[in-house]
Amino acid sequence: MNTEAEKNKKVTVADIAALAGVSPATVSRVLNRQGIVKEETVSRVMEAVKHLEYPWKEPSVPAPCAPSGELVVMTLPSFSNSFYDAVIKGAQTSVMRHGHSLLIHEGHIHAGTIEPFLKMIQQNSVAGLITLNHIDTPLLKKLAGVVSLVQCCEYNEELDLPYVSIDDVSAAKYAVDHLIARGRRRIAFINAPLRYKYARHRLEGYLQALREAGLPIVNDYIIQLPEIDSDLVTSATLRLLGLSAPPDAVFTISDLYGAAVLRACHLSGRSVPEQVAVVGFDNLETAKIMIPSLTSVNQPKIQLGFMAAELLMEQFTDKHSPVKKILLETELIVRESSSL
Repeated sequence: MNTEAEKNKKVTVADIAALAGVSPATVSRVLNRQGIVKEETVSRVMEAVKHLEYPWKEPSVPAPCAPSGELVVMTLPSFSNSFYDAVIKGAQTSVMRHGHSLLIHEGHIHAGTIEPFLKMIQQNSVAGLITLNHIDTPLLKKLAGVVSLVQCCEYNEELDLPYVSIDDVSAAKYAVDHLIARGRRRIAFINAPLRYKYARHRLEGYLQALREAGLPIVNDYIIQLPEIDSDLVTSATLRLLGLSAPPDAVFTISDLYGAAVLRACHLSGRSVPEQVAVVGFDNLETAKIMIPSLTSVNQPKIQLGFMAAELLMEQFTDKHSPVKKILLETELIVRESSSL
């Protein structure tokens, strides 16, 4: 039992630390609910506080949405695609705004890489994940069960998971409508592998535009490439231009493909846009400086990354927040490759 003298003595953090057998800094972290402290240590400190009758109240300041310095990982297929630069910039702006750190992971996520990736997440106490990769349904479901996750650009249509992307169907349809409005009637389409959501949706938009315009769908004009490779695009375009009724326009699913189409036109002696109009997708900086400059669908790249990170921050704040699926608007930037 405390004597009257002991009661009148001012209890200090050092006294609590001595009784609990810890450092004053540890006592401070426990009392202020800051940092990570073992549960056993917290119990000893709080017992000392109670025994010494230290005048302490539970902090009234609400806890932050996530501990300061939380690590967020953004995974993307390859650094070689400059499209991702602006997406990363947008995500970085949001993550830093909330006081966290962003780590970029490059590489495909498939059955052969999923376990090392999961190990990396767990070893580094990753709090959230932003995915730009195509990830098969079972693997994506597995990731979502381990860490808070938001999909950006590429998303899975089978799972009820949050994403920020664009309406690829309407964006592609608008691009093909533009070519039709310019009087083009033999419009080819060069597409990426159909395992990608954007490839399937842009094909759908291309077909919708042709059907609504009453134009025939010519299978020879639809090039479905097995992988993303500019050399394959150049070769495919040269084959298209060698047909007995060659296309008078080519719509491609990326500016990388669009540049390869322009090269093929140059190699075959076709003038752009007089003989062949060309439209790309993504509106990269290189689209402006090509000769001729490339008409392209502009994606709001910075906003895509920023909004994806903001959705992740909402999950940090409320684990039970509703699943949000956001589609941002695009616009067609008309340049020399499709405008006489």
